[in-house]
Amino acid sequence: MKTSGYLFVVILFLLPVWSAAQQSPHFSMSTLNKYHVNPAYSVFSDRLEIVGTHRDQWNNLPGAPSTQLISGHFPLDFGISSMGFEFLNDAIGIERSMALTLSYAHRLSTDFGDVGLGVKFGGEQRSLDQSRIRTPGGSYNEEVIDHNDPLLGDRNLSSIIPVFGLSIWYSSYLGFDAGISVNQLSSGSHFGGEVFSYDLKPVYSLYVDYFMPFMEDWYVVPSGHVYTDMNQTQFYFHGMASYQDRYFGGLGLRGLTPNSLDAVTAMFGLQINDRFTAYYNYDIGLSNIYRPNNQTHEFSVVYRGGEWPHRRQKPPVIYNPRFME
Repeated sequence: MKTSGYLFVVILFLLPVWSAAQQSPHFSMSTLNKYHVNPAYSVFSDRLEIVGTHRDQWNNLPGAPSTQLISGHFPLDFGISSMGFEFLNDAIGIERSMALTLSYAHRLSTDFGDVGLGVKFGGEQRSLDQSRIRTPGGSYNEEVIDHNDPLLGDRNLSSIIPVFGLSIWYSSYLGFDAGISVNQLSSGSHFGGEVFSYDLKPVYSLYVDYFMPFMEDWYVVPSGHVYTDMNQTQFYFHGMASYQDRYFGGLGLRGLTPNSLDAVTAMFGLQINDRFTAYYNYDIGLSNIYRPNNQTHEFSVVYRGGEWPHRRQKPPVIYNPRFME
C-alpha cells in the first residue's frame, strides 16, 4: 500500500503535464508559418521558405513549456509539387519530445480554385527524466536519488516511434484559403510495457484566412484556427495587418468558452531586408495559471528566397516539321 501511495502521488504530479502534452505545442503566430499548421500549403509557395521559432510559455514557472521549431519547404516540378521538412523540440515538466518529419505535396487545379494534397512522415522521440520525480518518502541529495519505490528509478526513459500526417489545402482566386490536416497518426506507443505509457492521439486541425488589401500599401489577414484531439479542443482567432509588406502588427485571442480562454496575443514584425523578416509575439494570459511574472514570449525569423528555379515556366515545345502530318 505504501508503494502504491507513492506512485499515486507521482501520477497526480504528472497529470497536469500529461494533459498539456496531449495537444501538440501551439504557437501564437501560426499565420506566419502555415506549413507547420498544414504541410499541403507548401505547394502554393513559389520560393524557398525557412522559418525558425522559439517559444517560452509561462517562463518563470518551474517546468514550463519551451518549444523550438525549424521548418522549410520549396517547390518542385514547375510549381506542381513541393517538399518540406520540420524539426520540433518541446520540453514540459519532466518530459521532452523531438520530432523530425518530411513532407510532399501535390497541386490540383479546378474551376473554383486550386487544391493541395499533402503527406508527411518521420519519427518522434520522447523521454522522461525520472531523476526529477520526487516522492513523499524518497531520499534525495547531490549523490543519491532514491524514490523508495521499486517501480521508479533514476534513469531516463526514452522511445522512438514513427509518425504520419495527411493534409489538404484550398486556395480560391478571391483571397480565401482553408486547410484541414491530421497529425500524430501512429500505430506505436511511447514507453510501452514500462511504468509509463504514452499513446499519441491524432490531432485534427482546421485553418482559414482571408487576404484583404485596402488603400495602396495596406492589407489585413484575419484568420481562425481550430485544433482538437477529440478530447480537448482549442480555438485561436487572429488578425494581422501589414504596411508596404514591411511593417506588421496583429492581435489574437486563444479560447472561445470560459473553460478554454487562455490568452490575448499581440505581435509585431519588421522586414529586415529582401530575404529576412523578424517577428515577436507576447501572450497576455487569461487562464488561472497566469501570473504577471509568468510571461510568454515567442520569436520568429522568416527567410524567403528568390524565385525557385523549378517554379520557372516550362521551356516552349518546338515541333519538328519533318514529323508533322
